[in-house]
Amino acid sequence: MSKVTIVSAFMANINSRGDRSYEKYIDLASKLLVVNIPKVIFIDSTVYSQFKHFSNDFTVIIPFYKESNYLYKYKDQIDVSNLCTTNKEKDTDEYMMTMCYKTEFIKKAIEMNLFHTSQYIWMDIGIRHMTECTDEGFSEKILRLQTVEHELNHVRIPSLWNPDAPLPSDIYTRLFWFFAGSMFGGNVESLLWFAKTTKDMCLRIVNERKTLMWEINVWHIIYKMDRWKFCYYICDHDNSILDLY
Repeated sequence: MSKVTIVSAFMANINSRGDRSYEKYIDLASKLLVVNIPKVIFIDSTVYSQFKHFSNDFTVIIPFYKESNYLYKYKDQIDVSNLCTTNKEKDTDEYMMTMCYKTEFIKKAIEMNLFHTSQYIWMDIGIRHMTECTDEGFSEKILRLQTVEHELNHVRIPSLWNPDAPLPSDIYTRLFWFFAGSMFGGNVESLLWFAKTTKDMCLRIVNERKTLMWEINVWHIIYKMDRWKFCYYICDHDNSILDLY
């Protein structure tokens, strides 16, 4: 019996990406959606019809209205023009709001408790693009996760850079890869704490600074507040992000 539920989401029309078309996203998503492991997948209501056929005993596809993201209430206050990015078409306000909502998707899946698992893992729906292996090899990497259980009350999270480095002064404007962002997990208690703390921090940033940035920057601020709530592992944007979890 699986110990883990995979959680992911796809929101449409939140930005423009020259490096990845909508069709490519669906193709990448399909590689994850066909794996027989418990999954709760939130799909933008406007494109739900293109994903609902993936529903089966292992996969629950849930339509989601992106405006129900709590951050949309503050959309008029969020100005991302101060962000240092080379791709302003991708790094939009709606993109940042969606990335920062990952922990809330996990919370929703936990509250639904559809598969009665003790562990949950967030996984970007297009994570297949990071792996260098066959589709069968990718499926095997995902299936291995159903036997992994981190009993300690920590958020298990991949790290590209040493997160114990000092908190940068420009954490609110520049992208820092202390965490990979594409994956994190843990038990129910740790993930509910992570969701609440991320929401509180995002609202604080919006209210105090009238901006929002990449979720991995927000998470690093939280990490510095309570380092012992996290258990990180060093990886890269390749097979290791799955293999070392």
